[in-house]
Amino acid sequence: MSKVKVTILFSTYNGEKTLPTMLDALCASTLPKNEWKIVAVDNNSQDKTADVLKSYQNRLPLEVYFEPKQGKQHALTLGFHHLEGELVILTDDDVIPDPDWIEQFLILADKRPQFGIFGGLITPEWEEEPAPWLMQHGHLGILYALNDDLPEGPISAALISGPNSAFRRSIIGPGYIVHDGLGPDATVAQFPMGEDTAFALRLEKNGARAFHSRRPRVRHIVRKGYVKEAWVLRRGERYGMGLVIIRPNLFDSKTKIAGLPIGSALRWLLMAPASFIVKRFPLSGLRFKLLWAQSVRQGILRQFLKQRSLTNNTIYSQVGAK
Repeated sequence: MSKVKVTILFSTYNGEKTLPTMLDALCASTLPKNEWKIVAVDNNSQDKTADVLKSYQNRLPLEVYFEPKQGKQHALTLGFHHLEGELVILTDDDVIPDPDWIEQFLILADKRPQFGIFGGLITPEWEEEPAPWLMQHGHLGILYALNDDLPEGPISAALISGPNSAFRRSIIGPGYIVHDGLGPDATVAQFPMGEDTAFALRLEKNGARAFHSRRPRVRHIVRKGYVKEAWVLRRGERYGMGLVIIRPNLFDSKTKIAGLPIGSALRWLLMAPASFIVKRFPLSGLRFKLLWAQSVRQGILRQFLKQRSLTNNTIYSQVGAK
């Protein structure tokens, strides 16, 4: 009979640079290795990810699976077929967990039986120190899933962060379900982000409650390029795209023309000349705030345009079939 209490699940795409750091940290876990396991899904990596994972299989209770269909949602869907234990910890391939990370989630779940969703503390592991404008004005939770400003206690599932979250298996149901096309996909330049939030919100809608604790701790590795303005603004666009899917209620009452929320479209148009001019100014907090707001609007409009195109294609297909 299996003694596994916890399954740690993550997907990885071209993760060879951060995986060794993550897996080395898991080797130091204080929980006996017969009481937990790792399910890693290689999402069609093109680097040495497969070799890295294989090299740790004799040191960790590590199962490795391969998902050729690109997209994190497909990788995790596969991983959900291989769960064991009372808890499922969802994380990413670029975290550094504390030695007692797994134990702290088990303690938390035992102490809080009325909750089914759990979040832990995420602090940064900067490869490059961020500029002051980013630290002061950047939305660090959106950008890097950092949550060190979140107090301990009951929270909305919308505040659960993917790199450090746990779920009772009893509340999960048939598997990992998110909106199609939501989340990282190497075949798409700009994708709507928020697949982890969508998963947690679905469980909350079904009656599960969420709790945040600062005791299960991980450090999130933030790569050098991820503190550059260009990357940050692309992230803002992805955030805007995800809002349309995850928080449709924000747009339900908005006036729309040709399927687009007219307010967002007008603000984007009005700010387009100013954004062009602002980009010529030196990096600063004001410059960033203006460009960030414009990037989020652009993401919102991009997603509405995408959905309109899909709807039109469906209508044309149905007409053609008749």
